[in-house]
Amino acid sequence: MKYLVWSLGLAALLTLTTLWARPLLPVDETRYLTVAWEAHERQDLLVSHLNGETYAHKPPILFWLINAVWAVTGVSTLAGRLVAPTAGLLCLVLCFRIARRLWPGRPEIHQMAPLMLASSMLWMFFSPVTMFDTLLTACALLALEGVLVAADRKTAGSWFRVGAGLGLGILCKGPVVLVFVVPAMLLAPWWSLQVRSSLSRWYLGVICSVFIAAAIALSWAIPSALSGGDAYAEELLFGQTAGRMVNSFAHREPFWWYLPIAPLCLLPWLVFRPVWQGCSGALLEPGVRFLLSWIGCGALVLSMVSGKQVYYLMPLLPGAALLLACLAERSGRVPTRWQLLPVAGGTLVMGAVPLVVNHLSVFQDTRLPGLVSDSVAVVMMLCGPAILLVRYRRLVHCVSAVATAAVLVLALLVAALRISLWDGFDLQPLARQAASTGLPVAWYGNYHGQLNFLGRIPRVDEPELEPDLVEWLQSHPQGLAVVRLRIAKNDTSELVQLLQRLDRQVPGPQDVERLSGLLQSEPQMPVKERIPLVQYVQWIRTGLTLTPLMLVRFEGAEKGGRNQ
Repeated sequence: MKYLVWSLGLAALLTLTTLWARPLLPVDETRYLTVAWEAHERQDLLVSHLNGETYAHKPPILFWLINAVWAVTGVSTLAGRLVAPTAGLLCLVLCFRIARRLWPGRPEIHQMAPLMLASSMLWMFFSPVTMFDTLLTACALLALEGVLVAADRKTAGSWFRVGAGLGLGILCKGPVVLVFVVPAMLLAPWWSLQVRSSLSRWYLGVICSVFIAAAIALSWAIPSALSGGDAYAEELLFGQTAGRMVNSFAHREPFWWYLPIAPLCLLPWLVFRPVWQGCSGALLEPGVRFLLSWIGCGALVLSMVSGKQVYYLMPLLPGAALLLACLAERSGRVPTRWQLLPVAGGTLVMGAVPLVVNHLSVFQDTRLPGLVSDSVAVVMMLCGPAILLVRYRRLVHCVSAVATAAVLVLALLVAALRISLWDGFDLQPLARQAASTGLPVAWYGNYHGQLNFLGRIPRVDEPELEPDLVEWLQSHPQGLAVVRLRIAKNDTSELVQLLQRLDRQVPGPQDVERLSGLLQSEPQMPVKERIPLVQYVQWIRTGLTLTPLMLVRFEGAEKGGRNQ
């Protein structure tokens, strides 16, 4: 149990570091907190809304949980951001419980699996993020544990547990949860002798669990569809799932896209020698077959789906951690210092990357130098050799050391990027400035709810094209529009220099006048027949690129003109 507590502590350390160092990231985290906030403001937990419009793209459980926390703490960014990482902690506990069910007499697997999960590269990157995949993983694990109980005890109650996990998973991210659970149920005769003895009873239980899941999902979906209107109902019940499974609206990638990415997700454990030493004969184990049913079929289906993102693999990661722990335990060997060199060397190289970037001239024209200081890079590098300082008597001690080093390296990296990178994604200054004026606000271009929650703004209008913006200005002559400029690399024009000097500032009268003149001749600037009066400037990151967002009031040319 102490190793489970240690893995929970490592996950908590990484989560707290992330919450301290990093703001809400647009567009996903800002959008989901906005949906939760609008549910709170409307007191409507049945139909989700984004920027005042019905929002059918995601089911409601994440929003419900955030509102449940807010019911205790009040509306709080920090409290809302704790929901998804807490689901990540639950995943570690469920991973431990599944390991005990698969291998009740092999405690080292129980001890190592949560540690490997907590320190896997993909899990460390995405478990602290306010998105749906960590919560989906918890639901899938709840259902999979129920599958194991059903195979062992053959009780009706275990199928209710499976159905509850599936139903909650559907309410979390839709029917995709079935991809991670149903294959293991259908292939149960391959991994369970008990199931083979009563196939008809087993598959009857599978069908019952799916019906239970459907009943749970429909108990929300039908009332929500009836309440939200025809367009919302069609999108909720048919549009999203069909579109993503057959012909994705976004993130379309080829079938093989996950193949080069998956090994990176499992670092550092893919270079941990005991894992490979324990492979021989592993397929004969029922537990390994269960995991392969889960991981292999899930990965195959995800590859067949047109839309792909690396975090879609999250629900497969606990299964991979369990498999890696089983293989390492099967080896029965504690790695020597020489055998740990790939892990220690990889950590050393990862820490050395910022040093190389900071000092090699080939990188000087990129935006990479200076993101991580030399001193932090050195500390990250030392985490690798530190693994080699101890002679380990037990395999689990070695796994604990490697897991701790991996988490510390990433926590240091996240903390080091607080000012140099993460601060550039923080839209809260712009949102607060827009809200403080009390004037109508529009976002020119594609808008995804970036400002509503951060500025507590009930409605941000969304003119996507210039004619739409012109029409909006006619209806809101005193309104403010957020306008983004795309800045070419190495642009040193007077406009760019002035905008850089005014970053996160309200321009003075002289700067407003000068910006008006420069923006009138800027090709990207819309509504040329009006005078742009910039009220606030903030440079925002899109990846490593910085672009200026301007809060602009457009004044009619007939109202006072401007000096030339």
